[in-house]
Amino acid sequence: MSAQKIEAGSGLNWITGSIQLILKNPVVFLVMGLIVAAIGMVPVLGGLVIIVIGPALYGGIAYAAREQESDRTAEIGQLFRAFSESGKAGPMIMLCLPSIAGAVLLFVLLMIVVGGALLGGGLSALSSGSTEALIGSLGGGALILIPLALAIALTVYALQFFAIPRVMLEGAEPMAAMKQSFSDCLGNPGAYLIFVALLMVVAIVLGLVLSVLGFIGGLLVSTLLTPIIGCGLYLAWRQVYAGSEVEADAPEGEAADD
Repeated sequence: MSAQKIEAGSGLNWITGSIQLILKNPVVFLVMGLIVAAIGMVPVLGGLVIIVIGPALYGGIAYAAREQESDRTAEIGQLFRAFSESGKAGPMIMLCLPSIAGAVLLFVLLMIVVGGALLGGGLSALSSGSTEALIGSLGGGALILIPLALAIALTVYALQFFAIPRVMLEGAEPMAAMKQSFSDCLGNPGAYLIFVALLMVVAIVLGLVLSVLGFIGGLLVSTLLTPIIGCGLYLAWRQVYAGSEVEADAPEGEAADD
């Protein structure tokens, strides 16, 4: 399937369009966000569960977004559409592979950077008789690790970005969809990076504003951001693949666009 080249400003439109779409049925989309946020905040296991089934849940939100935009009513149960539709759960869960690989790579890099910093800083501290060298070496390691972590995160998300709605809504093969998703993000870097950057800004601002609420504040931030992300994936997919047979997996009775 061929993808269109789009303007960088489309990344902003995906955010604003998501908010407009959510406001058409706010209770349903916010409850979906709350469910995902609650799962993610379960101690120890929550984060692991979200890594594995997160693509399937975001795919469910994308499905609900299409329903809502097509003048059919989005429903809370559509969050789990991948698990109720025959043959969909396995392919959607396969989309977690980049996240797992990225997490393992980050852990290895963290061990290398921290281990090297502790070793070098420890030797310097012993020779100088102070802890300043140790602290300085850890800071230097962070300067290396932060851009590497950002690059890994952007790569992982690029592999999933278009693949999630394509597998969910088109029934695309997961590995091929991830490969093309990465290629299409590289082909539209402005829109992709603006979308991600704006999400980060919104997350930071909401986090600061709601930080006074502690745990509840964190829950609210995730509740608000989750449907924006899911609807944004749908809008990005719809725009970039407009004119293609993107309605192949539409609900029965829905006519495909010519």
